[in-house]
Amino acid sequence: MVPEPGVTPDVPETPTSGSPVPENPATAGLPPVSPVAPGWPDAPQAAPGWPGTAPGYPPPPGCPPQAGYPPQAGYPVPPDYPPPGYLWGGGPVGYPAGPGGQATPGDQWAAYQPPYPAAEPPRPSALPVEPKAFHEFYRAPRFRWWKPLAAIALLAAVWFTVSLALVGGAMAYDVATGRLSSVWEAMTKMTPWMFTANNVSLALFIPMAVLTSWLVYGQRPRWLTSITGGFRWALFWQFALIAVVPLSISLLLDGLGDLTWNADSLFLIVAIVLTTPFQAAGEEYMARGLLARSVGSWFANRWLGFAVATVVSSLVFMGMHVAGDPWLNLFYFSFGVIACVVTWRTGGLEAAIALHVVNNLIGEISLPFGALEHMMDRQAGVAGPGVLIQISMIAVVGALMCWWARRRKLSTTAAPLADVATSELS
Repeated sequence: MVPEPGVTPDVPETPTSGSPVPENPATAGLPPVSPVAPGWPDAPQAAPGWPGTAPGYPPPPGCPPQAGYPPQAGYPVPPDYPPPGYLWGGGPVGYPAGPGGQATPGDQWAAYQPPYPAAEPPRPSALPVEPKAFHEFYRAPRFRWWKPLAAIALLAAVWFTVSLALVGGAMAYDVATGRLSSVWEAMTKMTPWMFTANNVSLALFIPMAVLTSWLVYGQRPRWLTSITGGFRWALFWQFALIAVVPLSISLLLDGLGDLTWNADSLFLIVAIVLTTPFQAAGEEYMARGLLARSVGSWFANRWLGFAVATVVSSLVFMGMHVAGDPWLNLFYFSFGVIACVVTWRTGGLEAAIALHVVNNLIGEISLPFGALEHMMDRQAGVAGPGVLIQISMIAVVGALMCWWARRRKLSTTAAPLADVATSELS
């Protein structure tokens, strides 16, 4: 029978046989209880998904909180909250919390945060943030006064150890084979194996210098070559072409002397071609690279730093050649000064390396043909005023290189971090 609108159908107060009333699934199997008002402590549990104290619903006022569920605003805090390592009050450890680090009324479970450690401040930059010239490129936020001393000492110790092993091994081999009567004879007499070992040891300045720069100053190896962060091969070949003609004139004026093919000629030609370019480059990475840059970065004034770096690196370069003749020492010192100038004016080592490689290759043309034995004879009297011609030719090459750098509009300063930021914004 369909009830009329607005009339509530009769519902039997007690079940009759044949028409059972379905049980509430939350109270199935429990003894019957008297009806109670919602929210009383002895209220029956609601079925999953029903309002009341089911998961996801707050307990009624006055009821104890259910263990394992987040507390709700205005209700007692469960005994198992907050979890270990967390604080109430809306943040990780170190942020404000309730009195004594306990929960306060109104705290929410959603306000819990894991105890992340505080972020460390960024590390100072190893590269310049202001425009710097090549010789002061280590003067960056990470620079410290003691780093030049550490870098120079480390490079000297490592190279001396390696050089002693290589050249000493070549000497021992020559003594064992009868080429030398004693090790002392090697002080004034050069052999093919000693020449090759010496070139290799000097060439090892390249990896030693760039790795020392990386280890001590934090600048990656490519930044020791130039202020643009890499070896500019096109410029190197251009500078090498500039150096060929003037230095060849100097060679023709000095003369080649007697050239005689001998048993060592082929070995020396191969050794010179394969090792001399790297030997010359190694000396530049050491003297005009790590050494001059370390000394120059000590000074806040750019010009003072350049002057001191030029003098110190040129004196070291001169001393490494162990010459007793004042004219030879003048040549080595002048070469060092010119190499420092072209390095500064071109913003990198390419020009100095090109000058050094071409000078050494031209100067060693006669070595495979009998001029090797007296190569180490640099005592007083072996040179004279004729050295001034070589110095003049090298000065001409340096001037042409500086002119070419201006023509190519090469920058003499750079600030890598500022340049990167500018390029990213443009």
